[in-house]
Amino acid sequence: MINMDGYVKTALVVCMAATMLTAGTITYAFFKGGDNPLENTSVLNSFSSYDELADFLGDATVANNSTGDYRDASSVSGDSEAALGGDTNTHSTTNVHVSGVDEEDIVKTDGEFMFIASSDNVSVAKAYPPSEMEVVSVLSTTDIIPFKTDEMNVHISGLYLYENKLVVLSSIYIWWWYYYDNAEALGLPVDTGRSFVSVFDLSDVSDPVLELSYGVSGYALTSRMIDDVVYLVAQTYVWMVDGDPCVPQLWGGDESQAFAVDLIYYDADSCSKDSFVNLLAVDVSSGGHSYMSIIAGYASTIYMSPDALFLTFQKWGGHVLMIDAEPVPEEEDTTRTTIHKVSVDGLSMVPAARGDVKGWLLNQFSMDEKDGMLRVATTTSWSEPENGVYVLNSNLSVVGSLEGLAPTERIFAARFLGDTLYLVTFLQIDPLFVIDLSDPYSPSVLGELKIPGFSSYLHPVDADHVLGIGRIGDNVKLSLFDVSDPADPIEQDVFIVSENSWSTSGYDHKSVLFDLEKELLAIPMTTYDFSPEDGSYVYWSGVYVFKVSIDEGISLRGTIAHEGNEYYNHVGRSLFIEDSLYTLSTTTLVANSLVDLSYEGSIVYNESTWWYAIG
Repeated sequence: MINMDGYVKTALVVCMAATMLTAGTITYAFFKGGDNPLENTSVLNSFSSYDELADFLGDATVANNSTGDYRDASSVSGDSEAALGGDTNTHSTTNVHVSGVDEEDIVKTDGEFMFIASSDNVSVAKAYPPSEMEVVSVLSTTDIIPFKTDEMNVHISGLYLYENKLVVLSSIYIWWWYYYDNAEALGLPVDTGRSFVSVFDLSDVSDPVLELSYGVSGYALTSRMIDDVVYLVAQTYVWMVDGDPCVPQLWGGDESQAFAVDLIYYDADSCSKDSFVNLLAVDVSSGGHSYMSIIAGYASTIYMSPDALFLTFQKWGGHVLMIDAEPVPEEEDTTRTTIHKVSVDGLSMVPAARGDVKGWLLNQFSMDEKDGMLRVATTTSWSEPENGVYVLNSNLSVVGSLEGLAPTERIFAARFLGDTLYLVTFLQIDPLFVIDLSDPYSPSVLGELKIPGFSSYLHPVDADHVLGIGRIGDNVKLSLFDVSDPADPIEQDVFIVSENSWSTSGYDHKSVLFDLEKELLAIPMTTYDFSPEDGSYVYWSGVYVFKVSIDEGISLRGTIAHEGNEYYNHVGRSLFIEDSLYTLSTTTLVANSLVDLSYEGSIVYNESTWWYAIG
């Protein structure tokens, strides 16, 4: 059983917690009473003691000794002076899944300044007007992480903007050595990560000021922001030290403490107990915070509505053999997905429901909540694929289903829009299903369209049109679907890139810039052709800019490439401010006119290219 005094000392050493960190430079309001408004009422169970937690985890992964010391990282900052611009310009925002639920991205703009995340720094650039483009400040990892450490690899995953606050999401990977009982150093590195939400005041963009920073154990899976509250989801292994669990840690600046045991929940029906899924909520205005953890296996797809966070856990079953390159089921495929619903309201996060559906989800667009009902699209088998649509009530009990869709195929794209689901499955042709969900207890197929190729991302255009981005053979394909008659969907127009090509927009929705009023679509594009002279491939990387019109269909307006762009330095994001189109690569921000795509200006915001490629 656990002696807590000894346990805390041991766990903090193994988990690289605050006892091995030197003092930070900021004073934080931390661990205050009332900061965590959770109530222990849930379909999940929570623990009443650390002894109970240790007994439950039992024979999870065992780690023994660890060593490590720390040193400072270098700091980089800008010396330009500028004031934060107001939100007075018309500008694009991140292409998000759910209205009112923001998603982190590598670039955000307020209509005058752009905030650009590289792997290890954040650049603040004056972007509008293009003639005045310049980098006004740079935040290094030592500005973002409020403590000093050695053997530290910091990765910045994304940003948020809220009024005059910049939120930086980052993960820390710390390498240490572990030994078996024979004390023989095997040289096997194990990383104990932690993820942080850091909030900066932007009253002076030339000198952003770190106001607060909270972190939890684990590597960041994703995050969302509703109003002024950021919700971070991180995941970490369960490590046992001398029979005691390494409890997830909560950091406030350079101070840390173990999670309160009654805020660690577990799924009694889960066959996996080797991972903590840690949730952190931070109010960027007040500085308040809350947290919780779930032991339920490894989280996969995560979806958030304005009222709830949904975490999914795949449970693989059955067994498939490969015979003559064909999958042959040795026993029935029993793959299922468990969904946990965490109700959210500001800092309040309360586990509210748990349910199961057959099969697995493609991505976050496979889920949608409307009027308290969760709708889910899944592929139900590997060896003999079929697809299903399930409707779950507020308690996550299945109340309606539609199974047996597109036998031998699997889901390539899904988009729920109101009471309609547009579903793409694929094997050799592209069936677009239009599914009616107006009666949640009896979903039904209204119409189906079969065309060559497939769409891997579906984007709403208006009430009667949906845009598909995908592939046909080795080429990128765009489709404008007319769904005004759900029983008879039509591919109104199509554009196929003539060269061998691929685009991140087929699987990264944040790389899609679409504005119906401007009839604008901009997506990253890479083309490649084989050169018979020297047997090599010739690559081009940039942005394709399209006109998408309800009346005229899809047409290519032009392309934009960055001078000196290399294969590993893709252009991965497009934004607009007023009548200027901005394209972003890993090193450069370029502005072109939205009127005729003529060049307006550019800046190099980062000299490095090896560590990160957008898209």
